[in-house]
Amino acid sequence: MKSLKWLLAAFAVFFLVGCAGSDYYISEDWNELPASIAVIFTNPIVENMDDVADDLPEYVNSFPTWVTKEFMKHIQTNVKAGKEGTRVDIVHYPSGRAGGPASFIMRESELLLDDKDFFAGDNERMAFPEADVYLVIDCMTIKNVRASSSGFGLLGALVGYMMHSGDLFLEATYAFYDGETHERLGVGTLRVSESYFFGLTKSTWEELMENAVEGFFEGTPVAN
Repeated sequence: MKSLKWLLAAFAVFFLVGCAGSDYYISEDWNELPASIAVIFTNPIVENMDDVADDLPEYVNSFPTWVTKEFMKHIQTNVKAGKEGTRVDIVHYPSGRAGGPASFIMRESELLLDDKDFFAGDNERMAFPEADVYLVIDCMTIKNVRASSSGFGLLGALVGYMMHSGDLFLEATYAFYDGETHERLGVGTLRVSESYFFGLTKSTWEELMENAVEGFFEGTPVAN
C-alpha cells in the first residue's frame, strides 16, 4: 500500500511538470528537523540572459554562484532550519561548467547522477557533503513574462505598464532524500513567481529566490 501511495503521488507530481501551479508529496514518516541539510542543484536555465546582464551584471558569467548565495541567505532567514542551528551546505552541479542538460534521476530508493548512484560517491566531478537530508533540485528554469496590454490604445498600454509590467517565473522539479537510508522523503514540482512594476530589477530576482526557498521546503519539518 505504501509503495502504491508513493507511485500515485509521484505520477501526479510529474504529470504537472510544465503546468501552472506547484505540487508536492512529503512522507508522513519525516517529522523531525534534520541536523544537517545539503542542497544540490543542477545548472539553472535562464531563458533571457539579457535580463541577468541588466540586473545582475556581476553574475552574468557565474549565475549559479548567485543562486547559491541567495539559497543560503533565504534558508538562513526564512525557514526553521536556518534559525535553529541546522548545518546547511549548498552545492551546484556541475561546478564550473555552463549549460548542459539536467543530470538527476530521482527514484523512490535510488538517486542517479549522470547514470551513477549519487550516494556511492563515485562521480569524480562532484564531491558532495555528508548530510542527514538532501534536497536535490533539477530542471530549474527562470523566465520573464512581460504583461501585455489590450484596448484603450496608447493610454491603456501606459497604464498597464505602470500597474503591472510582468512576472518573473521559476520552475523546477525536486526531491528530498534521507542521507542514511537513501530513501526518498518527498518529491515535488515548484512554480513560483514575482510580479514587477515599471521594469525588472535586482530586488525582483531576490524576491523570486525567497519565494522559491519557501516553496521547496513547504510541508516539511524544515519549514516555519
